[in-house]
Amino acid sequence: MRRRVFCPSSLVVLVLGSLALLEAAREPELPVVVDVCGAAAAAIDPRLAGLWQRFETLHEGDPVRFYFFHPDGFGIYRYGKVGLTNTHSFDFEGSQGALGLRFRKSGAAHAVSYRFESEGGREWLVLRGDPREAAAEVRYFRAADAGAHCRDGVLLAKDLRGRSAAGQARTGALGGRLWGDEQRFATGGIGFSIYQLQAQAIDGRGVGWHHRGDYDEWTTEALSFRQQGGRLALQFPLRHESQATAITLAAGADQVRVLTLAEDPRDFWRSHAYRDMGPSFAGCGE
Repeated sequence: MRRRVFCPSSLVVLVLGSLALLEAAREPELPVVVDVCGAAAAAIDPRLAGLWQRFETLHEGDPVRFYFFHPDGFGIYRYGKVGLTNTHSFDFEGSQGALGLRFRKSGAAHAVSYRFESEGGREWLVLRGDPREAAAEVRYFRAADAGAHCRDGVLLAKDLRGRSAAGQARTGALGGRLWGDEQRFATGGIGFSIYQLQAQAIDGRGVGWHHRGDYDEWTTEALSFRQQGGRLALQFPLRHESQATAITLAAGADQVRVLTLAEDPRDFWRSHAYRDMGPSFAGCGE
């Protein structure tokens, strides 16, 4: 499988696509690293582009399995349940029924055959040799509302690091922002822990997600929260877990706001500081 050439000087690009998969509890698409510098495009069948879903997802805890193929030759595979998922990023080439997948974290490469079918008013992608399933053939239906505006408009290329304090929310509210901590590994790569908090209601309640991993593989966990002054209550529904912690919100040395959780439930209840990474984002159709 031919690999695209990446420029070492190019910026880390975070693909923040929300793909309108989940109706009751939507989970946003988070960071796929794409360091592309004008490399020659791989052979890609344009019909592959989009989100291909194995199961209907409506309720908290419903099974989640999907592939997302971006027209530029990268994508993600997500699996788990509504409310708690794992995501693997990959590069791909695909044309004339032959699909090559290369998962970025492991480097594992797979040759898969594919075809399209129409049944029950839906378009289906049939994979033979799916590396993530045991069956000889696996069928995925195209998500009806993951249209061109999702693929091309909501898949935003942004460098979230190094933002200035300009444009930051000046209230004490946490909602509507991404709060993140990035750590560069000595062995290579960048790990992160990110609280993505959507806008709050008047009583301080809101919903969001916690993302943890690196820019090749990461987990996403749905949560609800309520902020009251210097206290933050977090609930993680799929794990039936609740936690309340004291918080502080102050400007860092570079004037970027820093949120500190005294007992972070996603860092084994130790104190953890998160920088304001910018506005949160909603899913397609939200």
